[in-house]
Amino acid sequence: MKTLISFIFFIELFLVLSGCGFGDWKVDELYAQKIEGTSRLLYKYDASGGRDAHASGYVILDSTETFQVNLSNDLPFMFLQEPPGNTSIKGVSHICDNSCDGNYKKALANFFPIKQETTTRQDFRITNITYQYKGYAERSKGLERFHFEKFKETRDTISFYNLDDVESMDGIHLDSLKLKKTDVAVMQNANHNILKIVVEDLVVDKVSKEMILNQTYFLTPKHNLSSKAFSDYGIFKQIVK
Repeated sequence: MKTLISFIFFIELFLVLSGCGFGDWKVDELYAQKIEGTSRLLYKYDASGGRDAHASGYVILDSTETFQVNLSNDLPFMFLQEPPGNTSIKGVSHICDNSCDGNYKKALANFFPIKQETTTRQDFRITNITYQYKGYAERSKGLERFHFEKFKETRDTISFYNLDDVESMDGIHLDSLKLKKTDVAVMQNANHNILKIVVEDLVVDKVSKEMILNQTYFLTPKHNLSSKAFSDYGIFKQIVK
């Protein structure tokens, strides 16, 4: 009987540890960008595990370290708000706060932070601004898909030119689209050819912290384009083995 109890205990312990990031994880997507002025990298990942487990988030590691999924290392936010600084990183999250599921329709939308927390992780000051779920959702504008001809990058922005939406019925054309570097991820193949650029255009008022906009863009080059054409600052590039 004691043997059976011990066996059950160790099985339960294994499941708990697996849920905390010590089990086997399959990394489905992994991106990294350099943190200017440091030897650190900011990783963005998406992984799957046993028993339909799913994990995603952001992790700071030194460039000499190998990435492994460990949920205790995840930064506390859901979305990156701006490119990381050499001493600080900012992100945002949302919580239900009685404004989701069956309460969504009757809840009053709040576009201002519910709370803001600052912690320290590996000598970085980590700021996480948390919003009400409905307020965040009401300012979310869904997904836009465009093919683009060329681009121009500055330290803080990326501009795309001659854009066509070839997937919608409307066939929208834009001469240009200028986006701030917030959460930009470049999907690529082993030859560094860009497959798609995903931009989370997250706009937060710098003074009031009001949630202004959250728009997702899928941007595909019309011609072959190498990821090396983009800088390593403020842009996640996919790690392909």
